[in-house]
Amino acid sequence: MESAENTGGEGLKPFTRYRAGVRGVLRRRLGPRIPYLSRLPLTDRITFFRELASSSLYGVYSGIAIPLIPIMARKVGMTPEAITAMVTTQFIGALSGVWMGHLAERRRKMPFVMWPNIGARVAVAALAFVRQPTPFLVVASVFYFLPNLTGPAYSSIMRTNYSAANRGRLMGNIRILIMIVSGTVSAAAGLLLAGNEDLLRWLLLTAGVFGILSSLVFATIKVRNDSPALAPAPLRIPPRGRRKESPLRVLAANRALFVFLGVLVLCATPDKLSVPLEPLWMVDVLHIDYAEASLVLGTVVYAASIAGYYLWARLLKRINSFTLLALVVFVFAGRYVALALARGGAGLIPMSILSGLSNAGWDLVPLFCLLDLSDARSFTLAVGMHYTLFGIRGTIGPTLGTLLYSSGVPLATLFLGIAAVIAVGGFLMLWFGRRWGRPPGQSPGQSAGRSPGRSPGPSAGQSASSSAWVSS
Repeated sequence: MESAENTGGEGLKPFTRYRAGVRGVLRRRLGPRIPYLSRLPLTDRITFFRELASSSLYGVYSGIAIPLIPIMARKVGMTPEAITAMVTTQFIGALSGVWMGHLAERRRKMPFVMWPNIGARVAVAALAFVRQPTPFLVVASVFYFLPNLTGPAYSSIMRTNYSAANRGRLMGNIRILIMIVSGTVSAAAGLLLAGNEDLLRWLLLTAGVFGILSSLVFATIKVRNDSPALAPAPLRIPPRGRRKESPLRVLAANRALFVFLGVLVLCATPDKLSVPLEPLWMVDVLHIDYAEASLVLGTVVYAASIAGYYLWARLLKRINSFTLLALVVFVFAGRYVALALARGGAGLIPMSILSGLSNAGWDLVPLFCLLDLSDARSFTLAVGMHYTLFGIRGTIGPTLGTLLYSSGVPLATLFLGIAAVIAVGGFLMLWFGRRWGRPPGQSPGQSAGRSPGRSPGPSAGQSASSSAWVSS
C-alpha cells in the first residue's frame, strides 16, 4: 500500500475496490502515454480526471449560457434598473463569503459546491420558458446569486486535493479545456441562432442539462480530510480566561492581507459600474444580435482566455504574484478603453480579446496572492473575505453606474473613467508587490521585503511556485 506521501496527503481513507481499479488504469494505461501524469501523486491524478470530466460538461453549459443571458435580458424588454437588480444578485450572494467559508471549515465541503451550482443550472433551463421581463428577472437572479456561494468551499477543495507543486499546472489545464469547449460550443450556438433564433429555448435547455451533469460528476471527487470529526465543533465553549477566536480576529492579525484586499477593492470596483450598462451599450448603441453575441462575446473571449491562462501561468513562475496581478489590472483597464471605442459588432473584437486575457488573469492570480499571504488556518477565511468584499463592491457599483447613466453621463465617457481608476489601482498593486512581494520559488521566510504578517506556521499546502485558483 502506498504511503501518505505517495498518495498525495495524510489522513486519506483506504481505497475502495472502485478506486483500486481507477489506480490500475491510471498506472497501466495513462502512465506510459502521459509521462507527466504518471509522476503525479495518486490523489492529484484521481481529482484531475474527475474534474476534467466535469469541466468538459461545464464548458458546454457556460458556452451557451454566459454570453446569451445578459443580451437576452435586454431583448425581452428589461429596463436598465431591472438589469441592475438582476446582475447585483451575484454580488449579494458573494456577501456571505466569510460566513460560507466559516461553515465550510466545519462541515463537509462538497455540498457547499454541488447544491448551489445545481440550483443555478436548473434556473438556466427554466429560462427557456420565460419571455416576460419580471419572470426573467426572478429566474435569472437565481442563476446569478447561487454560484458565488460556492467560492470558499471550492477553493478549499482545490487547495487540499491538489499538491502545491502540481496545483497550478493541473488547474490551468482544466481551465484551458473549459475555454476550448466553451468557445467551440459558443461558436456553434452562434451559427445556429443566426439561422433560427427560435432555437434559443432548446439551447438553454441543453445548457441546463449539461450544467447539472457537470455538478454531479464534480461531486464524485473525494475531498481529503473532510470528515466533520476532523474539524472543530461548530459550537465550542472556550476555556475560562481565553478569548474566543472569531473569523475576523484571525484575519485581523494579518496586516498585509488587509492592505492587499484594500488595493484589490480599488482595482476591481470601478468595473462593477459598467455591469448593467454594457448590455445597453451593445444592444441599443452597437445593435448586436444573438449570433454576434455568441461569436464575439463567446468564442473570441474564450480563445483569448486560452492564451491568457497559458501566459499568466508561465509568468507566475517568473514574477511575484502581486506584480503579475498589476499587469492583469492594466490589461483589464485596456478592456474598457477598447469598449468605449468600439463601433459595431466587429468593433467589440479588441475588447473581447482583452476580456479573455484579463478574465484568465483574474481567475488565476488573486487567490494565488491569498495563498502567499495566508496559512492553513486562515486561507479559507481569507477567500471568504475576498468574496465578501466582491459582494460589497458589486452591490454598490451597478447601482452607482445606473445613477450616473440616468444623470446624463455618456456611456463612452463612463467607460473611459472606469479605465482610468482601474489603472490607478494597477500602480498601487505594483507598489504592494515591491513592498510585500517575494520572488517565485522563495519561501516566505526568505522574503527580502517586509513580513506579510502571516500567522505562525506556514501552510503545508502553500505553493512556493505557480498555482492556479478560481476567482471572480
